[in-house]
Amino acid sequence: MLPTLDRAFYRRLAVTAAVLIAYRLGCHLPVPGLDGETLALLSQSSGGATERLSLFALGIMPLLNALIFAEIIKLIAPSVRAWDRLPHIVLGLALVMALVQAGGVASALEEVTGLVPEPGIGFRIVSIATLMAGAALIMALAGIIDRAGLGSGVWLLFLTPVLAELPSNLAAIALLFEEGSYPLAAILGSAAFTVLAVAGVVRLMRAAPGSEATATTCAFTPLITYSVLSWLLFVVGSLFTLSVQGALTVMAPGNLVRYVALAAVVILVSWLYARSYRDARQLVPLPPAAIGLTLAAIAVAAELLQSELSTVLPLGSVQLVVAAVVATRMLIDWKLVGADAQPAEAAS
Repeated sequence: MLPTLDRAFYRRLAVTAAVLIAYRLGCHLPVPGLDGETLALLSQSSGGATERLSLFALGIMPLLNALIFAEIIKLIAPSVRAWDRLPHIVLGLALVMALVQAGGVASALEEVTGLVPEPGIGFRIVSIATLMAGAALIMALAGIIDRAGLGSGVWLLFLTPVLAELPSNLAAIALLFEEGSYPLAAILGSAAFTVLAVAGVVRLMRAAPGSEATATTCAFTPLITYSVLSWLLFVVGSLFTLSVQGALTVMAPGNLVRYVALAAVVILVSWLYARSYRDARQLVPLPPAAIGLTLAAIAVAAELLQSELSTVLPLGSVQLVVAAVVATRMLIDWKLVGADAQPAEAAS
């Protein structure tokens, strides 16, 4: 029997829904100074053009990239976890990243023929200011969810665009299947991967209910891994092949070295998280091997399905893991699902 939910749950649910609706509406407000007819043509020819040229074009990525950078620093120097001003530093770094990205977007918009009727410094200033304001507003929306909503604002805003495209992605897969150009085996493989990946993450989360360490490790490990994997493979490939082309070959999906490196980095990051939390005398309820092996299996399986079997995954491995973490964490916090164990004592 499901537990009775109090008014606080529904109030937080309403706040979260309102924030996500506001975010989606902002994704359809174009940057000032764009030609309406050209923008409409772009939207018709390539789905999602309106969102990529909107007030919220930068999305949550400036803040998420800043958080990833902060997490890497925490892994290297666990004492950083105790810094009181760290959240302010992360926000400042996110705004700097947003400024750089906004400048790049403004310049790119001017390169599209007919999109900007009056290019120049005036358009760039207005565009950069608009995109910066949009990025700051998204950060504020994430904060509202954190304080008065359900779940993590950053993760929900990260997942919203992906989940919004999920129905159209599934419809496209169904259409390809009906036309006979996409095999049933690929659909079954994708479904099996999704179920097993979600089950693996849910098992980890339920084994350590309420553990911030487990949730953070599961969510950030894939993001950190893919942030450093390309650089690592490029350096390794360059050293062993002594050529840029050889390095690119090593980096490409389908290469055995890439699979080994992917699994190794995932396991290493999981271990670094456990060490970092222990050094900071924070709760580490699960052994890093359990998390690392589970996440490594998910990441490698996803790449094998996509590169070797040409399987289309409606959700990538990173988004799938984050979605499973966020959903399970909310269900556990509101006692909608039970836990497999009580969290262990903090390691000394």
